[in-house]
Order: sequence, then C-alpha cells, then structure tokens
Amino acid sequence: MDENTGKKLLHAVENGKERENCLLSENSWEVLYQLSDIRENILEWYDFRPGASLLEIGAECGALTGLFCRKVHHVTAVEESEGKAAVNRARNAGYDNLTVEVGNFRRMEIKEKFDYVTLIGTWEPSDDETEQPYLDTLKKVRECLKPEGKLFLATENRYGLKYFAGAPEEHTGRCFDGLENYVSAGNIRTFSHKTLQKMLREAGFSDSRFYYPIPDYKLPSEIYSDENLPSFGSIRYATVSYDRNRYELLDERLAFDSICQDGMFGDFANSFLIVSSCGQQNTETQVQGGGNGQTEQSDITKNVLYAKYNRLRAPEFQISTKIIAGEDGNRWVEKAALRPEARRHIEGLLENRKKLTSIASRGEGTEEAADIPVPVEMIRNDDGLAVFPFVEGVSFAKEVTKFLGKREGFLQALHRAVESIYGAFLRTPEMLVNFRMTKEFEHIFGVVGDEQTAEILKGMKSLAVSNIDSILSNFVRLSDGKLVCLDYEWVFTFPIPVEYLIYRTVYYYYSENIHYIKIGEAELWAEFGLNEAKVGLFRRMDDCFQQYVHGEKRKYIYTANYGKKTINIGKDIQNGENWFLSIADDIHYLNSHLGGYRRDLIKCHIKVDRRDMFLAKCREKTPKGLKKLIHKLKK
Repeated sequence: MDENTGKKLLHAVENGKERENCLLSENSWEVLYQLSDIRENILEWYDFRPGASLLEIGAECGALTGLFCRKVHHVTAVEESEGKAAVNRARNAGYDNLTVEVGNFRRMEIKEKFDYVTLIGTWEPSDDETEQPYLDTLKKVRECLKPEGKLFLATENRYGLKYFAGAPEEHTGRCFDGLENYVSAGNIRTFSHKTLQKMLREAGFSDSRFYYPIPDYKLPSEIYSDENLPSFGSIRYATVSYDRNRYELLDERLAFDSICQDGMFGDFANSFLIVSSCGQQNTETQVQGGGNGQTEQSDITKNVLYAKYNRLRAPEFQISTKIIAGEDGNRWVEKAALRPEARRHIEGLLENRKKLTSIASRGEGTEEAADIPVPVEMIRNDDGLAVFPFVEGVSFAKEVTKFLGKREGFLQALHRAVESIYGAFLRTPEMLVNFRMTKEFEHIFGVVGDEQTAEILKGMKSLAVSNIDSILSNFVRLSDGKLVCLDYEWVFTFPIPVEYLIYRTVYYYYSENIHYIKIGEAELWAEFGLNEAKVGLFRRMDDCFQQYVHGEKRKYIYTANYGKKTINIGKDIQNGENWFLSIADDIHYLNSHLGGYRRDLIKCHIKVDRRDMFLAKCREKTPKGLKKLIHKLKK
C-alpha cells in the first residue's frame, strides 16, 4: 500500500459516511478490498462465544476487525504494515476490546492462548522463511490456541474453476501458475481441498469443516457448506476481476452447472473457508442471527448450512438470509437486518404476510382457493430478525429446469408454473382491481404518465396485493400438492399491472438460463401475450424498481465501478474465421521456437501476409475507440 493510498484510507475511515462516499466514488482494488463491508460476510454468519478471545493474523486495515470486536470479549489484531495498522486503529477506535500490534506473526513471540485464531488470506511466506513455511505457520497457529480452540482459514483453491477459465493467479498476476505447479512463481503456493486437509492434520488440527464462499473469500456474497452445496443454476455470475484485466476462456456459469451436477463442487470452488478444531470439541452453542441476541432455539446447537448477503442495496434494505440446522436435524431460515436502517424492512415481513393472507381469504369458498400459493408461516419477528420454517419441496424453477433444451416441454412447464402462481388470482374477480396511476406507483416504478404509456396500461388488471418477487425459485410445491410462497420481501397494495408481475417471473428465469432455452425472446413474450410495447414499458418499470432497491442509478452496486476488463478470448477463438486462425498459426510458430522463454516475450511484431484484408476485418468488428490503434498499426 503506497503512502497516498494510506492517507486516502485513513481519511475515509474517520467516519462511516466518508467511508461510504469513498467506496461509491473510487475504482481502485485497494480501496474496495480494504473498505468494503462485504468482507464481513466471510464470518458474519458464525456466532463466536461472546466471552472468548481472538487473534487476527494479517488484520490489514481492519475490514474484519470490527466484526470480531462485536463478536468476542477481546481481539488482538496483528499486522505487519504500520500504515495499515494505523488505518485499523482509526477505523475501530470506538472499541475498547481491541489491541493492534505491528509485526510479522511468524517472528513474534505469542505467549497468550486464544479461543480463536483467524488467518484470512494472509498466508504468503517471506523470502527468508523455512523449508515448509505454510505448514510451519499452521503449527505456530496451533500453539497459540487453547485446547478447544478453533482456526478460521480462508484461502484460494489451487484448482478453482476461475483459474481454468483464465483468471490470473492472485499472487503472481499470471494465468495458470497454480495449475502449472508454480514452476515460475518462486515460493508462492495455493493448495487443493485434499492437500489442505492433510496439512491441517499434520499441523495438529483434529477436525476441519470446509465452507465455500461465492464468488471467493475476498468479497463473498454467499457461503455454502458440504451439507448445502450449490446445484444446477445456483451460480449465475462469472468471477469479476477487480485488480487487473482477465481472460475468459469458458463460461464459468455453465461449467459450474455440470460440476454441481456431477457432485464435484468442493474440488473446483474458487476458494475455501475452513473451520479447524485442534482438540476435543466443546459444547459451544451456535447462536445465529442479526447480532448477539439469541433465538428461541438458543439451547440447541446450531449449524449454519448456507448464508446469503444483500449488501449492495440501499442501507434500509440490506439483509442476510441463512439456512440453519439444529442439533435434532430440524432446519429453519433466518432473515436478519445487516444495518440498523434495515430493521424496519425485516419487521415489515410480518405485515407483508398478513396482506397476502388477507387477499387469499377473499377467495375462500371458491374452487380456486385450494390453488392459491400460501405464504410460508413466520415463527418469530423482532429485533431485526425474522425466523421461518425450512420448507421441503420442489421449487417451480426445478420443475421448469427439467425441460431445458426441449422446446415444447419447456414452454408447457413454464406455462404451468405461471398458472400456478397467478391462475387462481386471475380467475377470482374479488382479487383483482383495475390499474390506476398512484403516487406510490410513480415513486417505485417511475413516472410513466405520458399518452403512449397510458394507452399501453389502459384496461390492465392488477392484483389487490402484489408480490413483486414472484420468481420461480421463490415458490415450492409440497409432496401433497400444496403451493407455498417462500419469500414476500416486496409486497405492495397499490395497483401494479399483473402482466408486469408475469413479465418478471418469466424474464428472470429466462435471463438466468438463456443458454439452454431454445426459443427467441420475442417468441417467448408472445407466448404470454406480451408485445414489444408492453415489454419495453415493463423493462423501464423494472429498472426503476431496481433503483428503488439499490439507490438512484443503482449507486449502491458500487462494485460495478471497480470491475476490470474481461477479454472473452474463448468465444473469440470458437467463432473465429480463417483470417483470425491464421494469426493463431503464426503465434504457434513463434511459441514453438521460443519454448520456455515465451512468457518473457514482452513485445512481438507479427508479419501478416494479407495485411489490408486483416485491417479491413478489424474495422468491421472494432469499436470506434480502437480505430486510432488500427490506423497506427497500418502506418
């Protein structure tokens, strides 16, 4: 970290508002990594024993230190850089249970024994380390722990899918170094699932549980476990590179589909979070929630199987969702506010359920009543925490997914799913109202009061109560045929066109599975009676809704400002023409002569026989911004 960056970070952490402003306006990886509270997702879900002590190795600028201070009795944060330690002290000056020490942990004499030690991504050895620096570090950590203590180790997976797809190795900045056995990388190493297990046992850790942060441990949005692994369709975003440009040789989303289907996710996850015990397990109670408050089941040992975080929303909507298993095997779901401003949003879930239940009651006594999806019951809702039972069943998304790639079967399955969600409402006049423009509608879905829009909306029907997030994965069919709605986070009572709701249901499934769907988008909309004008209007409405959730111009999705260029070379090669492949032949010729020195080649000038034809092809396929480069090449 250079001096200017250090000053910028120090200024940013002086107050929370300034830190947020810095995150929203900057675009450097150092700022994102050191300041973003997304970092806390890696261990926010784990409730440490409140009276415990914790040693944080490689605390850097304190992105996780504050989380630990809120969780345990005392935190000792060790950081080698004085500049980063100064930022940490300023950032967490409000905690009186924190000690920040400057030094290299591997050379420090640690006399105290801790309940917990964290080693989050700071495992790289110095040049003057021992012959087995990684193993020796684990052994020293083991010596710092009490007999019942635990280590939290977060690190890259050497065989993470993103590295096969072209993402550079983080420590060297080059592609494939880990996959090619680090022959050009000095003493830097990352490790596989099996090797890490072996090393931890050799270092004296008797038991290790693996968790899988998605997309990786640095900025995770989801945490999976071996008891709740992702399945087909769970991972629908490629890993974004924030520190440097990257190649994309294959579509990671599609590759993860097949990896998950074959039960190999644990081997190819991009990184690991490992919770290792060094002795006999104690009976500490895992109490999960929106703070250190206990739930009604606090007397039962709790195991978090999955956690998801929505931190890229406006502050009042930032929440987490966790799937938890009790000691008796029963599961439940908890939604918790991540910020004080979001407590009202969580508390509103109870009222949302009442609204949906109330509108469903209008259909009582009709044949349609049995076909109305029932909102999942709520066990508890207070103090920014809502608790629900875990519902066993088949989601509508999985019902449709079985027919992906089969045109007619897919359309029939999608129609059945839409009918199951909306059919009973549409056939019950008591549940419908005529659409009319309201101030609430304009506030959330935009001012759409021009004549053309009014003509499109004319005569549209609305549900008396609308659940905006009626996507296929939020509905489950039980073994007895009963339909259950799992999520009612966004429920409104002002008129919203039901055709817009249907559009959202179809669009979000279509956009996530577009590679498998053998039907064009226009034809798909026609299947549901949506013409081009309606689809255009609904897209504008949905953009306004997303801005309502994520801030004006989606400003709270600030990570988009930091993403670097992805060069999709894999698809470029697959779709290449003879003129392009001829250049590849020239490169292959050079590589064969350069041999092991080809990586040291910084610049090379390739003579292309048909230069004019090559440049003409470039002009046809090149954005305006690169025309000057082509002109220079021609000279």
